Amino acid sequence: MPSIIDASPFPWERPEAQELHRTLVSLYPTEPRATFVATTAGIPPKELPSGLPVLELWRKILELASAKAATQHLVAFVRDQNRKNPTYAFLEALLKDVPVAVSLEPRRDNGSAVFLSGNDTPTEQEALLFRDDLSLLVGRVPAFIATLKKMMELAPAVCLLRVTAGSVSGVGTGFRIGDNLVLTNHHVLFPQGKKATEVIAEFGFETDARDAALPSKSLPCDCGSIITDEADDWGVIRVTEGLEPTWPRVILSPAVPPVLGESVFTLQHPRGSRKRLGFIRSTVTNFDERVVHYLTDAQPGSSGAPVFNAQGELIALHHAGGTPQEVAGKMPLMKNEGIRIRRIDEGLQRKGILP
Repeated sequence: MPSIIDASPFPWERPEAQELHRTLVSLYPTEPRATFVATTAGIPPKELPSGLPVLELWRKILELASAKAATQHLVAFVRDQNRKNPTYAFLEALLKDVPVAVSLEPRRDNGSAVFLSGNDTPTEQEALLFRDDLSLLVGRVPAFIATLKKMMELAPAVCLLRVTAGSVSGVGTGFRIGDNLVLTNHHVLFPQGKKATEVIAEFGFETDARDAALPSKSLPCDCGSIITDEADDWGVIRVTEGLEPTWPRVILSPAVPPVLGESVFTLQHPRGSRKRLGFIRSTVTNFDERVVHYLTDAQPGSSGAPVFNAQGELIALHHAGGTPQEVAGKMPLMKNEGIRIRRIDEGLQRKGILP
């Protein structure tokens, strides 16, 4: 089977093709930026209809690039422009035609997110909660430092999940909630609706202060132990061996309610990369009894990541990342959705998984 960067027409049915589409949308979420990248692949602006939503615009660009045998050139340009971005490894793998890690998060046919409540378009009211200023009042610095210290304490509980279900494979994030129990999403453990046949939990997949790779531990999980709730998109699996007793467990109960406008912090493995902390401009914009919506940069592979408040208390399980969109004159905003931890905790108790 040819690489997606050599195929024509563009092979939308392939998971790595869909992942490339979403990657380009996240990196270049406005018409001018997308059009500029298209020109590097020999696609003149006159061939691109103006005013298209960014998801549709990038579909058109990829189809034109494929017809012109220019997809490889486009991907190489984007890779070279994003060497410090988590997308780099994915783009490099496409160019080398080696297996790539793809997100297991379900998407609609046009590439948009599947939210349980509403959709991924930020309202004007939500956009107004977005913080334009990246500076911080000096008086708030001690509290911010305390939050970062708490995130470092919790970080060892979070792992990369490498999941296989027959011919389907991909990556997600999970975190330790019991002696040998990891919590993630239902869709991570049932990729494309198929129960996982192999799950590897990789703990300590991180870097040091100089970005040098640290040694990690790849631990097998028992797929026979999987218990999930598809409606609320959570699932648990047991690690069979190798968990260090010193690694922390994330506490679910008592569940802490989200607060409108509060900052959130997400420990995640975007695109299967080494662990990262999402916190820049991350803000709760809306919530109900079931879900929490928040603005943050959550890339594919972050499914199943824990979402904390500034006190290091768990408020949600990350479920879906939206499409960057311009609202109310703000720079492109990415609205995300997580499942409220109180709802998950109640579900775990009903199934007898947690006391």
